[in-house]
Amino acid sequence: MAIVKFSGKPIEKLIDTVSKGIGVLYEPKRIKKKADAEAYRVEKIEEAKAKGLILKADAEIEIIERARERFAHKEINRQINLESIVEKSTKYLGESVSEEPVDEDWRNKFFNKAQDVTNEDMQEIWGKILAEEVTEPGKIGFRTLEVISNLSKVEAQLFEKACKIAFSGGMILKFDRENSFEDFGINYSSLLILRQAGLIYDSDTLNVTYNHINQLGGTILYFGNKIILCNKENSKEYKFNQVKFTPAGNELMQSIDTEKNYEYLNKFIESQTQKNKIDFKILN
Repeated sequence: MAIVKFSGKPIEKLIDTVSKGIGVLYEPKRIKKKADAEAYRVEKIEEAKAKGLILKADAEIEIIERARERFAHKEINRQINLESIVEKSTKYLGESVSEEPVDEDWRNKFFNKAQDVTNEDMQEIWGKILAEEVTEPGKIGFRTLEVISNLSKVEAQLFEKACKIAFSGGMILKFDRENSFEDFGINYSSLLILRQAGLIYDSDTLNVTYNHINQLGGTILYFGNKIILCNKENSKEYKFNQVKFTPAGNELMQSIDTEKNYEYLNKFIESQTQKNKIDFKILN
C-alpha cells in the first residue's frame, strides 16, 4: 500500500476544501480497517456522551432519549463516511493542483451528498471525484453530483463495465446496429438500467460522424491510450452507430478513469473491417 504524505500543496488544498465543507478544521485520520473504524465510532460516541449530545440521565421522556441518541449516531456515522472518502481521495491527488479554489456551492453539495455514502466501492468513486475537483475545479458539474448521489452499487458496477468499452467522448461504438455487448458484461437490460440512472442517452438510433482529414489520410479515434487511424477509400466521412453517454456519464467516466478492454477494440475493428470495408491502423 502506498504511503500518503499529509504535506504539500495538493493535500493542503484538499484539507482546506474539506475544512470549509464540513465547517471545522479537518485533520487527516486514516481509518484503514473495519475494526479501526468501529473503534473510532465507539470513541466518537463516548465523546458525544461526554459533551451532552447523548443525554440519558437527564432525559425525562424515553422517546427524547432515543431521538437524541439516534441523532448522535447518525451524525457520527456521517462523519466517519466523510473521513473515509477524504482518506480515499488522497491517493488520487496529483503532484500539482490548480490555484483556483473549489466553488463553495459545489463543495457544500458534495459534502451534503457524500456524508450518507456508506458502501466502500461507492466511497472510492466519491473520493476520486473529490480529488479531481480539488485538482481542477469545474470538471464535475452539479448535475453529475446529483446523478452519482442516486447511483446504486449495481449501477456503478455496470457503468464501470460500460466505461471499459467506451471511446473518448463517452461513446460505445457498435459493431453494427447491435445494442448488445454481452461478451463484455453489457447487454440490453444493462443499457436500460444505465439509461434510468441518467448515465446514457435514451435512444437506440444515435450515431456519430467523423470527417475525412486529407492530411491524415482518414480520421482519428481515441480508445484509452490507443490512437486509431480509420480510412476507407473515396470516403469523405465515417459514420458509426453508438451508445452515447450523457454529460454526467462522460464526466464520471473521466473521473473514475477505468482501464479499457482492448478485446472489445479488436472486435470492433474486425467487425467494421468486414462489414464496412474500413481500414484501421493503431498508431501507438
